[in-house]
Amino acid sequence: MKRLKTAVRGFALACLSFASLSAARAEDIVVTHYGSLLYGVPYAIAMEKGYFKEAGVDITGILTSKGGGTSVRNMMAGETLFAEVALPAALSAIKEGFNIKIISGGTDGRSSFWVTRPGEKIDKPEDLKGKRFVYSRPKSVSESITLAVLKSWNVPATDVKMVAIGDFGAGLTALEHNKIDVAIIPEPIYSQKEKAGVKYKILPWLDERLPAYAQTVGIATDEAIAKQGPKLKAVIEARRKGVEFLYANPKEAAAIVAKAYNLPPDVATSAIGNVLKMNPTWWGRGDLKQPLMEAMAEALGSVGALQLPVDWKAATNDSFAPPSAKTQ
Repeated sequence: MKRLKTAVRGFALACLSFASLSAARAEDIVVTHYGSLLYGVPYAIAMEKGYFKEAGVDITGILTSKGGGTSVRNMMAGETLFAEVALPAALSAIKEGFNIKIISGGTDGRSSFWVTRPGEKIDKPEDLKGKRFVYSRPKSVSESITLAVLKSWNVPATDVKMVAIGDFGAGLTALEHNKIDVAIIPEPIYSQKEKAGVKYKILPWLDERLPAYAQTVGIATDEAIAKQGPKLKAVIEARRKGVEFLYANPKEAAAIVAKAYNLPPDVATSAIGNVLKMNPTWWGRGDLKQPLMEAMAEALGSVGALQLPVDWKAATNDSFAPPSAKTQ
């Protein structure tokens, strides 16, 4: 009997140990264009500074995607804890019946350069008719913003040609070889091209009529929300700390990005600086900004890229934003 009790006690302790290991297991997250575009900067800082572990979650990997709906699919396929994705992709997935919720804010507003070839006559809205616009993928930020820009100048999308090319670098190559006419250059690609001596004609007026809008948001599955709420809160809090560090220490943040993204330090510094000049609050602190999400949804709906209305109560869960972000 004594031997049996000892065995039972040992089994119980083993079960507890296994449960503890499962609860503390390492997690991966998905961040759209991580390692190539700057959506992932706060996460890179959080990894470098240990903010994830401080907040209570062990993140061992930040998985990337090439934007659009692929970010959502990558999260679902890999059963990862959390993803930051393009808002249009999140809304489309929810409309298609994916069991996910928007639980945090990501990036908001302008952060890229609109360009054409030097000497190209594109100086006013009338010049856009018949021009070829490039974007990355369907349901991506680049497609959505292009459609919104055209609408802001009352240029029907049918009056231009929209070309999905997948990779921003490929889009710029197509621009340089006269295969398309207008491209968005996000950072750090713009700084990389600038350092390489490539010249473009910048079109600063193109998006000046755009209202404030949400670009990316944090999402999680209903199952993760139900079972791993503390870990999700920890991810969002660690990202918030990364954003605060970035704004307080842009030079050190650029050094971290150079290491994480394998960039020359001067390119990383230029990229961070350009975004901060263009939009000093582009990286949000994690709070859900309903008006900015609605602005993006309305822009998408107006050109038939999203079926309206959006049931925001069903699409979002606002219990995860860090308390300190709500007071900003």
